[in-house]
Amino acid sequence: MSQLPAILVVDDQQHNLVAMEAIFDGEPVDLVMATSGQEALRLLLQREFSLVLLDVQMPNLDGFEVAEIMRSNARTENVPIIFLTALSKEQRYIFRGYESGAVDYLFKPIEPVILRSKVRVFLELDRKSRNLRESLRLLQQERDNNQMLLRSLGEGLLGITQSGNIFYANPAAEKLLGHSQNDLIGSRLTEIFVLFDESGQQAEWPLADLLNTCARGESLQRDDLFMRRDGEEVAIEITANPLQSHPDSNSPPGVLVVFRDVSSRRHREKALVLKTQFDSLTGLYNRAEFELLLRSHIAEANRNKSSIALLYVDLDRFKEINDTCGHHVGDEVLRVAAKRLSDSGREADMVARLGGDEFVMILESREPRRAASLVSGKVLQAFARVSDIEGSKIQIGCSIGIAIYPDDSTDPDELVKCADKAMYQAKAAGRSNSRFYRG
Repeated sequence: MSQLPAILVVDDQQHNLVAMEAIFDGEPVDLVMATSGQEALRLLLQREFSLVLLDVQMPNLDGFEVAEIMRSNARTENVPIIFLTALSKEQRYIFRGYESGAVDYLFKPIEPVILRSKVRVFLELDRKSRNLRESLRLLQQERDNNQMLLRSLGEGLLGITQSGNIFYANPAAEKLLGHSQNDLIGSRLTEIFVLFDESGQQAEWPLADLLNTCARGESLQRDDLFMRRDGEEVAIEITANPLQSHPDSNSPPGVLVVFRDVSSRRHREKALVLKTQFDSLTGLYNRAEFELLLRSHIAEANRNKSSIALLYVDLDRFKEINDTCGHHVGDEVLRVAAKRLSDSGREADMVARLGGDEFVMILESREPRRAASLVSGKVLQAFARVSDIEGSKIQIGCSIGIAIYPDDSTDPDELVKCADKAMYQAKAAGRSNSRFYRG
């Protein structure tokens, strides 16, 4: 019996999920529910879906952000998305939906007949696409080395002898490498691929590994950063496959190297990492990344038999600054505060913005109280300076609460609450000072 096509329904409202179940009751589909963008992304990595019905308005990750992340991942980039939303029908929202990768955009309340009809169309397209992919897979198994060359003409293609010299290069290879065919033929691969590691240092191309792997009849895949002839750095994805000689030929086997420029994908991946890890306003780590890093620091402290001081920093009278000077000045105040916190900490200390005017610092030390006292003193001294922001003299004060791991708590969430309580004790004591948690 064939497997039912799976549809992922993403909505943070339970009654909407129940409504979807009712709409598709009796339809030959496997309906999978997710109540958040994070859960949806996790499910998408665990199994294949034929279609995603995605709500736009959700906390933490909204539908647009989920769609953008899906499109940046090779596993999910081709999964069709239908947005189901009660959001405004303004064209800018609709355009953003399609720019995020949606194939359709429906407004709530959903008309069941229309939704079922559209879903059937996309499921049929998915079925045909899967059948086509399977046919192509079977066809590819039957193709010989010459057919492989023809199939790869759209990508950079190099034929390599057993000794590592280039005997064939297609036009795409010439363009990607910045060399003419005359330059490429006869050259060794190490002369063409001038590689660099992640730190920017020149690295030796592992030609021997590639040749030995393919000589065993195996394939090799790798990502590299190399410099073109014109000096431009290019990120490439490489696949090397063994070329078997014809039974009647005395020529030795070689290697077929297929590669493509993935620089734009790398840029997108880095941009998404920045978006998910860092606060867009201050450049500091965001709340989600802080929670991960706190657990990581605790684990490291346990290994090193050291402790952690957690500083919870809240700006004093920030709301007054926002109300009197405007939010644009308030944003600049937050950026100034983030800079002062970063400058006050040690090189190994971690600074994050939890949201609003709340910040945290993680200090790992064998003498956590001493380290916390020194750093909090530097912070208070830095915040004592008057700031000139857009022509206004502004005094940015802060109150600091300090909690110690493992003395005050061994649970990360409780440790944050302890530091938060200590911060309020500092505010109650007159602001612009620090307090250790005392239970």
